[in-house]
Order: sequence, then C-alpha cells, then structure tokens
Amino acid sequence: MFQKYYPFTILFLLTACQPGPLEGPPIEPHREDWAVFLREDEAGPSVITIDLGWAPVAPLPNHNTLTAISVIAEEELPSGFPTEKEVEAANRLQDQLIRALEKPRQGIFVGSMTSFGQKSFFFYLNDSRDAERITGQVLAGFRSRETRKEARKDPQWAGYFNILFPSAREMTEIRNERVLQGLQEAGDPLQEPRPIDHWIYFPDEAKRDSFLSDAEKDGFKLVEASVLEDDDEPYMLHIIRVDSIHIPFIHELTWGLRQKAEQYGGAYDGWETIVARE
Repeated sequence: MFQKYYPFTILFLLTACQPGPLEGPPIEPHREDWAVFLREDEAGPSVITIDLGWAPVAPLPNHNTLTAISVIAEEELPSGFPTEKEVEAANRLQDQLIRALEKPRQGIFVGSMTSFGQKSFFFYLNDSRDAERITGQVLAGFRSRETRKEARKDPQWAGYFNILFPSAREMTEIRNERVLQGLQEAGDPLQEPRPIDHWIYFPDEAKRDSFLSDAEKDGFKLVEASVLEDDDEPYMLHIIRVDSIHIPFIHELTWGLRQKAEQYGGAYDGWETIVARE
C-alpha cells in the first residue's frame, strides 16, 4: 500500500521544495508615460522609446545598476536601421526580459534605442545576484541573434537622463505630436492652416510687453494679457496667428516661440487649436 504512493510522495516533496520567484526590493510607484521620438546627432539618427514617467521619482536607490542589452541585426535597410524582421526579433528578447525581471521586482525597463545595425534596451536592476542570474538565463535562451550586454553602477540614473531622456527641443516636438495625434483622433486630417493659440508666462510686465511687441511684428495678435496670483511667472500672455500645423513647420514655430520667450525671461507653455474636419 505504501509503495503504491511512495513515488507520488517523493514528487510532491520535490515540487514543494522548489524555490518560487525571488522578490526584489520595493519599487517606487509611478505613472507610465511612454514617448517615441527621432534623435539626430553626430553618432547618427536613432529612434528612442522612453517611459518619461520615471523622471519625477528617479533615481530609485534599490535599482541602481544600469544594464544595456543590444541585439545585433543580421539585415539592415538602406538607411542602416534594422529591418522590421530584425526589430521583431529584438522585441521578443525585450519582452522576455521584461516578464522575467519586472514581475519579481528584480529590474525596471525604462526604454530602448534603435540605431544603425542594432536595437538596445535599458533596464535598472537591483544589485543582487538574482537579477544578474535571471538576466543571464534569459540571454542564454536567446540564440537567434548575437547579443551584447553592458552593466554598470548608476545610482543617479545618469543613463536614463543623459542617454534616453529627450532634450528640451525633443520634448517640445513630443508634445506637438501628442496634440496632433489628438486632432487626428477627433477626425482632423491636419491639412488646413488654422488659428493657433499660444500661451507664454513672464516674471514681470515689462518683459511680457517687450515680447508682445516683437511677436506682433511677426503677425501674432493679442488675445489676452493678465496677471495670475501666487505664481513665479504671473504675467500671462495669450497670442494667436493662423499657421500650418504640418511637421516640421509646427516644430520650428513652437521652438522659435520658446527660444524667444526665454530671451525675455519667460516660459512658453504650449499651444492648442480648433479641430478642422473635412
């Protein structure tokens, strides 16, 4: 009787003794805010994907090892970027790493970069051997492409802020494209020029008036100038002009207004416009 159940008992005990997923240290909660943008620099163009939502809470002291993993493409487009097939292969590894590292809180995926001949993704791992072991196991199981791994201590999250995070101009373009996406979702084909409203804030009235005088020479019209209470830049300016919203024109327009506002000590706060449906 006992012999009949003995193998089952051994199997049960062995299964019960297997360690479960090792839990890493707590992770600061954040609100995901993914952005994708094109960067042009001396090293060549790259497409960057980043979760901007980590910026308000970073750096995370318990996840301080920056690990960058690159998948080397076997096929490239004439531009030098990996083909769609190569990007899909890299994405499979990226997804495997996210599942293996994020659920047990061993690592945090913060973004990726696709450039000439490769796609790289960036994680912040805790400094335990478990995070390194899990990463090694996933990489060992991925044999369809050559991979490269770099890891270094980065307690200030310099890699996140200096490699992936958008510059002021790139952030302006990200915001522009989000407005354009909202217009498209509302049924706007983005074809017709239309009145575009802009808001700028200044620390004093004289600087606001000087900026307005310059803007009026460029064809902008005053909508409103008012004073806000309890604000570091209380002198608000609302101006308007009919313009195209095509890219890259809208990028050049808003970046120019931002630069001019900064020349007068002010801060450009964005734009909005009407929905123009066909």
